[in-house]
Amino acid sequence: MNRRLAALCAVSLLVSTTAFARFHKTQEFRPATPEELKMTSVEGAPGAAAAILDWVRIDNDLEATTSEYFRIKIFNEEGKKQGDVELTFAPGYPLWGGVHDIQARTIKPDGSIVPFTGKIYDKTVVKVGRNAVKAKTFSLPDVQPGGIVEYRYMRRWTNQYIFNTHWSVQQDIPVVHSSFTLYPYTEGDFSSMFTFVGLPEGKMPTKVGRDRYELTLEHMPALRDERYAPPDETLRARVNFFYLSNDTKPDKFWEKQPTIFAKEIESFIGKSKSADALAKKLAAENSDQKVLLEKIYAHVQSLRNFSFEESKSEQEIKRQDLTESKNVEEVLRKGSGFGHELNRTFVAIARAAGFMADAVRVAPRDEYFFSDKLPDAHQMDGEVAVVDLDGKSIYLDPGTPLAPFGVLSWEKTKVPGIRVAKGGKTTTWGDTPAQETTLAHTSRIADLRLEDDTLVGTITVTFVGQDALVRRLNFVNDDEAARKKALEDEIKAWFPDGATLTLKSLTGDKTGEPSLAVTYDVVLPNIVSGAGSRVLVPLSVFRTTEKNPFAPTTRKNVIYFAYPQTERDVVKLTLPESMSAVTIPSATDLKGGVLGYSAKTTRKGNEVTYTRDANVNVMFIPVENYPQLRNFFNAVATADAEQLVINATAKSSGGMQ
Repeated sequence: MNRRLAALCAVSLLVSTTAFARFHKTQEFRPATPEELKMTSVEGAPGAAAAILDWVRIDNDLEATTSEYFRIKIFNEEGKKQGDVELTFAPGYPLWGGVHDIQARTIKPDGSIVPFTGKIYDKTVVKVGRNAVKAKTFSLPDVQPGGIVEYRYMRRWTNQYIFNTHWSVQQDIPVVHSSFTLYPYTEGDFSSMFTFVGLPEGKMPTKVGRDRYELTLEHMPALRDERYAPPDETLRARVNFFYLSNDTKPDKFWEKQPTIFAKEIESFIGKSKSADALAKKLAAENSDQKVLLEKIYAHVQSLRNFSFEESKSEQEIKRQDLTESKNVEEVLRKGSGFGHELNRTFVAIARAAGFMADAVRVAPRDEYFFSDKLPDAHQMDGEVAVVDLDGKSIYLDPGTPLAPFGVLSWEKTKVPGIRVAKGGKTTTWGDTPAQETTLAHTSRIADLRLEDDTLVGTITVTFVGQDALVRRLNFVNDDEAARKKALEDEIKAWFPDGATLTLKSLTGDKTGEPSLAVTYDVVLPNIVSGAGSRVLVPLSVFRTTEKNPFAPTTRKNVIYFAYPQTERDVVKLTLPESMSAVTIPSATDLKGGVLGYSAKTTRKGNEVTYTRDANVNVMFIPVENYPQLRNFFNAVATADAEQLVINATAKSSGGMQ
């Protein structure tokens, strides 16, 4: 489920739903065989915690349904988590989807069967975005190592549109056998085609008769889990089916698509009396052009943004008129709109105020990367705005709530874009700007004192630019208590168990200001350790639970940092009068080209101050450079682990070592 599931074909059709869909005979529950019960591992994955023995998926575009069946063998205690099932779906526009007909059961190691009769819960998986994702969740009973869990369900969506189909044929655990079937929509003035990536040699979907495609796979390995890797959907072996108008050839698709985008965007912007009036009012109040642009931006961001709200029922949607607007005039009349509508509204007001402003259709990179080989317009389902001011092009993101002026949400930076000039007759391809490291910064300041074996004091954490926006969007629909809890949970995880945080202040969590700042009184046990008369304190207190993400000796995937960023930690530690620092951590200065790290410690009287700076000024590092990257982060981990050594019995009369 994700943006791709909601990728709407360029042609919208009214599909007549046939008889009520039923599970296929290949998706029937069946008793466990003696061989299945005896299994302790599967081919090619001897240490796997669990494996999918059989996975059957059938997509039927004639009935607007997908049915899936899973049969999963549990090998050990870790594998028992496969009994906690989460079935995702897109409940809102344009899918209006849902999960139905859930059936499940557990087969115990002795072959006896325990049917699932428990409760199924609704869960919000993704809280933001036009295609917010929800899930049906449930836990199967009596799941044991050696047993099998079995479940099936139907996913249904609106029958008003035809959607592209995407099979991600790889899972997080190995798959022994899988089969996929698509019944495409075959009427109308369009055709279907497919592409695939990562399938075993000689494997590809096969056309069977005139009504379906089929694909059967054996022994698909699990997707390798690596930190700082490209999005999972980019890495998984997959098949993509597309619907195309008969007059559009795949190799000419991206030659024609900009014109289609331009017509849609400029038609929406049109001429708006409300935009003209608002621009005139704001211009009269603000003579400085940059200030005027900021006021226009702030006004648009103040409008209600449907794209970043919790999903609604169909009745709520109708009652609150949460439907797409036809043009800018309607957006301003309603005071609300989806993100792309607000983006175009900003462009309209800016133009009315005399700015050269355009909409830019972009290809977000949060779930997959753009490919001009795929004839899928919804790879480019994002929009930003660009305004020319004082000889420079300023990229803005008014369609993302709480985005600071001049900050694009990270997935829209350094991606292909199509700028649609006023009137729509000219379109220009080009990448959106890469984000500067200064636009994503985290500062963590601690003022602590040592009391027995515990650190006590205050910490202030400030997230700037992109780092602030990411967190605001994570809790954009939460109330104040939930926002505070989310931040506390994140920050508490930086310290060992037992840390206590008491909130003192919180600012910038519900505004588009550059910074989000939070201050806590803290009690931090389980950091200080002792050895005889010596006390050991790691001054990199904010990193005490951090693990080196590049500790493994080998790497399969390219290294991918979502966006460049910097961070600074400053820790001031006040020692009791009866104690004295014997050894302070040595200064470290590492140069890694696009990576940087430095740390130094100073002492003044009974105060020790530690300063740590780190930066990442790159998004992609080739896997061939992994050894150098690993060496760099190993050196960082070593430096972070250095400790302050304190004489716990009396002040030292000598100098520091």
